[in-house]
Amino acid sequence: VESGMEEIPVKVAVRVRPLLSKEILHNHQVCVRLVPNAKQVIIGKDHVFTFDFVFGKNSTQEEVYAVCIKPLLVSLTEGYNATVFAYGQTGSGKTYTIGGDHIASAAVDERGIIPRAIQELFNHISEHRNINFCVKVSYIEVYKEELRDLLDLETSVKELHIREDEKGNTVIVGAKEFQVECADEVISLLESGNAARHTGTTQKNEHSSRSHAIFTISVCQKQSAQYQKNTDVAQDPIASKFHFVDLAGSERVAKTGNTGERFKESVQINSGLLALGNVISALGDPKRKSVHIPYRDAKITRILKDSLGGNAKTVMITCISPSSLDFDESLNSLKYANRAKNIRNKPVVNYNPEKDRIDEMELEIRLLREALQSQQVNNQHLHDLNEEKARISSLEEQLTRLQVQYFSYRNCVDEAFPFLVDLNDDVSLRRSQRDRLQSWITMVQKVRKEALTIQETDTGTETSPVPHHITILQLKRELKKCQILQNQIKTLLQEKEEQQDFLKEAQETQRLQLKMKLEKFTDVKALDFSSAYEDGAAVMAFARRPYSVPVTKNLLRPLHLTSGTEIQKGYTSPPVLSLAQIMAEFHVRRQIILSKLEDQDKVLHHCLSDQSDEEEDNTGSEEKTSYKHSINRTWTQNHTSLYFLPDVSDIKRQVDKSDLSNKSALQTDTTTGEEIDSLQKIHVFNMQKLKNSELRLAEAEQKIRELALNIKKKEELIKELVRTG
Repeated sequence: VESGMEEIPVKVAVRVRPLLSKEILHNHQVCVRLVPNAKQVIIGKDHVFTFDFVFGKNSTQEEVYAVCIKPLLVSLTEGYNATVFAYGQTGSGKTYTIGGDHIASAAVDERGIIPRAIQELFNHISEHRNINFCVKVSYIEVYKEELRDLLDLETSVKELHIREDEKGNTVIVGAKEFQVECADEVISLLESGNAARHTGTTQKNEHSSRSHAIFTISVCQKQSAQYQKNTDVAQDPIASKFHFVDLAGSERVAKTGNTGERFKESVQINSGLLALGNVISALGDPKRKSVHIPYRDAKITRILKDSLGGNAKTVMITCISPSSLDFDESLNSLKYANRAKNIRNKPVVNYNPEKDRIDEMELEIRLLREALQSQQVNNQHLHDLNEEKARISSLEEQLTRLQVQYFSYRNCVDEAFPFLVDLNDDVSLRRSQRDRLQSWITMVQKVRKEALTIQETDTGTETSPVPHHITILQLKRELKKCQILQNQIKTLLQEKEEQQDFLKEAQETQRLQLKMKLEKFTDVKALDFSSAYEDGAAVMAFARRPYSVPVTKNLLRPLHLTSGTEIQKGYTSPPVLSLAQIMAEFHVRRQIILSKLEDQDKVLHHCLSDQSDEEEDNTGSEEKTSYKHSINRTWTQNHTSLYFLPDVSDIKRQVDKSDLSNKSALQTDTTTGEEIDSLQKIHVFNMQKLKNSELRLAEAEQKIRELALNIKKKEELIKELVRTG
């Protein structure tokens, strides 16, 4: 749980060192001065800067610590992260202010920030006995953009990584932390780390820092158990960190005179400080919401991410040189420090995340214990139940064996009893033997009577010799058999349903096949009969037709009979076959076949002579009326009933009579000889077609008979399938 996130600005302090003795010797002029009681710095003629704290050349180490760092230490004990870092050019007094060098040999007044903070922290710990403190320290160096552990030099560079924890705080993974119990231990570790730090001599400083150093104190505090017991108030453990950062100084090669390895170091140092300056500029920009913060440009900026704009209370101490030769560097440092004032952090109280993990683990352990106990109880119950079942089974087996022995003994007694009775009647026995035999018979009768009484009591009216528990066992076995039979019956019922479904599918498939075959047969029969009537001379149809044959003088002349008799009226013949049952089953197909026959029907036209006279006209009118009446009666008969196919012999007789009448009419007219020849040819051609039609009709009849037999067989097969299920 975190407290409310309140934004606070980064505190910026400026410390101006005095001129060094060699600078005085070379007559360096002072270009920086302070405004008394105004917290302002004036550099040059008109560059004025205002900061949170300003320290002049006469300021002491104690004054700097008390004003800037002591509030941070109080925040550290309250659970806030704190950071102090010194920024400035080479030789401006950063390491001296931080107090990271020559600690043991320095005088008490000359000690810097780190030794004073360590001493005060342990003083605070000694004053609060009701709180258990755990203090750990680590010391990391950033040299040429690589991390080094100054407290454990054997740690590989590849093992150190900068990461973020689950709360977004920056941590250095792989850095070794040493738990300490007193201030002297911390000072000793700090001295050993300083001895391993990269330093070098330049024209600006004899002991110039050639790397960035981060000394971290981690404090975890928790109320003691005795205090919690007395106050009944539990407080969550708090974990906070204090970072002391000593930056390498920015430098110009022209002034430091660095060459070779020192020059490469200068390039890396300036690169890291440039990235830090960019971060400060981006964070100090009033419009920084739309500006990217380049934390990842350098290792030092990634480490200081929480300190600059993150979860920490931060103090930036800018160290500058008053010498006029360092005017440019001092002015740049003051500009960065002025921008850093606009950086706003969001520090929060950092409760120990291990507390949450411990609570979760304790809850999980409690739940697991409860589950284990429940499992053990269940296992015990199961074990007891199994033992009880085994004991019951053993007793049942023992009882069964005893029952078998009992029946065998009783059978033996039943067989021996009649013999004993007969033997008792034997007079040759002595008196002692007879008395003994009588006692046996009496005992057997008594036992039989008792057994019979017990049986009647247990079974009521039943006299079965089987005991009650045996009956229960038999009933259980019968119940199991019944259950097995029920399962078998269910399986058989399912199989029966599946077979019924399969039979239904087979019947449906058979019905569809029969329907398809009958449709094919009907189509073939209709086509054969329609072709036969198209080839014949008679004009007949089996359904309504929209038009009749036009009866004209040309048509009536060859149809005129010399005997004066009327033309024979047309009629429908009886059916070719007795297919009433088949036609009734396929009544639905009637309309489709009628429409096909209607479409295939044709009108017969004759090319006759145009000659006529009035007598023939009169006769023609009578014949016309009779003919039309006969035709219409034939064509319109029974439109709504089933149609009947005409007999082929009737068709042939009608054609013969029509041809004979045509011949007699043509022979009376000697002027139409050519037409007679033409009609004879037509007659021969039509007769040939009629024979072909008769052959096709015979084939169709044969197919009908075969199909009828096939249908009958399949109907019998279906009936047999239905009957047998």
